Amino acid sequence: MGGRKVLTIAAVSALLFGMASAQTGAPAQGGAAQSADTAKVQVSFVVTQDGKETAILEKGKLAEVVATVKVNLPGVKNANVQVIADIADQLNIENEADVKVKGLYIDNGSGFSLQPTSSVRPRLGFLAPEGQTGITGTQRVKWVLDFVNVAPRAPFSVNAAAVIPPSNEIVGQARAEQILKVVSSLTVQQLWIDGGMFMWPLGFCLIIGIAFALERMFTLTFAQINTEKFFARLAAAMKEGGVEKAIEICNGTRGPVAAVLREGLLRVKQGIDHVEKAIASAGAVEASFLQRGMIVIASVTVIAPFFGFLGTVWGMVIAFKAIAEAGDVNPTIVASGISQALITTVGGLIIAIISQSLYNFLLSRINRIVIDMEETSTKLVDLLIEEGMDKPASS
Repeated sequence: MGGRKVLTIAAVSALLFGMASAQTGAPAQGGAAQSADTAKVQVSFVVTQDGKETAILEKGKLAEVVATVKVNLPGVKNANVQVIADIADQLNIENEADVKVKGLYIDNGSGFSLQPTSSVRPRLGFLAPEGQTGITGTQRVKWVLDFVNVAPRAPFSVNAAAVIPPSNEIVGQARAEQILKVVSSLTVQQLWIDGGMFMWPLGFCLIIGIAFALERMFTLTFAQINTEKFFARLAAAMKEGGVEKAIEICNGTRGPVAAVLREGLLRVKQGIDHVEKAIASAGAVEASFLQRGMIVIASVTVIAPFFGFLGTVWGMVIAFKAIAEAGDVNPTIVASGISQALITTVGGLIIAIISQSLYNFLLSRINRIVIDMEETSTKLVDLLIEEGMDKPASS
C-alpha cells in the first residue's frame, strides 16, 4: 500500500485498452461511462454488502461486486471478452494483504455458477445463435471480496475488451469505475485485529482478572450466612446442652463466622482470655483466606493500562516508520496508524475499570463478613460471661 502504485494487472489492462483506443481513435472514459465503441461492448457494475448497494464498505466483511457485460457484435459467430477487476493506488486486489478474492461466479443466462478458480480476470465466451451471424448478449460476473485493509478513496474499476478469435485484435472495449471507501468496523473482533499483538496480553489479563473474581464471588457467597439466625441457634444450644452442643452447631454451619466461634468455644475451659485470643487468631486466618486472590485482581488493574500504553507507543513507532517509508506525511497513514495504536490504550483502560470495579465489590463483601465475625465474636464473649463460663475450669 503506501504511495501511488500501479498494479501489474492495471498496467496490462492499460496496455490492452490503449491499443484499442489507438484503433478506435477515442480514449476510454472514466466513471460509469463506456468507451467510444459503446455499440459493441458495454460494462457496468454494482457493489453490495449485507445485501445493500453501497460505496462505503466495512473492513473484514464480505462484499459482492456484480459486473454486467453486454456485447453487440454484428457479422461474427463467436467472441471472447476479457473482464478485469482492478483497484489502483491504495489497495491491491491481487495482494491478499489488501483484498482477498473469496469466490468468482459467472452467469451466462442460467444463473450464477461458482468457478473453479477465483480470478480477477475471467474470460467470457459469446456465441451467435445457431444458423445466425451476429452476437447480441449479456453475461454477468460476480466477485466475492474481503477487504482486509482500509482505504478512504479506492477507485474500483471493471474493464471489458472483446476480441474475435483466432485474432487478438480488440474490436470493442468499455470501462466502469466507482470510488469506494473501505472503513474499519467497531466490532470487538475487528478492534482485536486492529489492536495488534499487544491485544493478546491484554486479553490474558482480562481472563485472569475475571477468573479470579468469579472464584472469589463463589467463595464469598458460600462464606456469608445469616449471623442473626446462626447466633440465636448457638445461644439456644448452649443454654440447653452447654458448650459441646454449641460446638456441634458450629461444626454443622459453613463459613468463617462459625469457624471463628468454634475455635473460641474449644478454649472455654481455659478462661475468657484464651477464648478471646483464639477468636482473634482464627479471625486473622479466616480474613486472610477471604482475601486470597485479591492481589491478582489488583495487579490486573495496574498492569493492564501499562500494556495498553506500551501497545500505543509501539503503534506510534510503526506509524512513523510507515510515514518514513512513504516519503511524505500522508494523513491517511497517520490517522490509520494512530487510531490503531490507541485501541490498545482503550482496551487497557476498559480492563482496568472492570478489574477495579470487581475488586471494590469483592472487598466490600469481605469487609461485611469480617464485621460479622467481629460482632458475633463479641456476642459470644458476652454470652459466656452471662452463663458464668468466663473463669477457667478448676482442675
